[in-house]
Amino acid sequence: METLQKTFFESYKSHSDEIFRFVFFKLNDREKSKDLVQEVFMKTWIYITKNGNIGNIRAFLYKTASNAVIDEYRKKERGWGRLSSLENLSEEFGYDPGFDDTDSIIDKIDGEKAMKLIKELPEIYAEVVFLRFVENKSITEIAEITNRSENAISVQLNRGIKKLKEIIQDKFKI
Repeated sequence: METLQKTFFESYKSHSDEIFRFVFFKLNDREKSKDLVQEVFMKTWIYITKNGNIGNIRAFLYKTASNAVIDEYRKKERGWGRLSSLENLSEEFGYDPGFDDTDSIIDKIDGEKAMKLIKELPEIYAEVVFLRFVENKSITEIAEITNRSENAISVQLNRGIKKLKEIIQDKFKI
């Protein structure tokens, strides 16, 4: 049990930030994302204690996070997850009351623009583009996370990049 606990804590240290970014990218709600990340790690701990070690903990965490996001979308569709006015401002206008002035404003704006462009992609492309270029995951890692073949991920990534270029050209009249 002690080695399982050590493995779990190491995986939390190693992967909690990237799981948060993944969830936040999908929900665009910082507090809800924090809650879901806690839920993901609680479910992972419960699974580990019942079933023992997990072969690929990172893929398991991403799959659990993806399922949690899907559940959250379902709740919102049923009207359980109404957005607050600050969340509406954040979603509609990019307003973030927690903005840290020490960050480079230009980097923040460019990053926000890039994330908005990625979010305009169809979901199947947005996910692989996000994982590849924001999370710096390899094709193999993305395939494990999404339960798709490496070939399918490569095709989706190429199509996503092509579609992203079209969006950029259309928006900026390049």
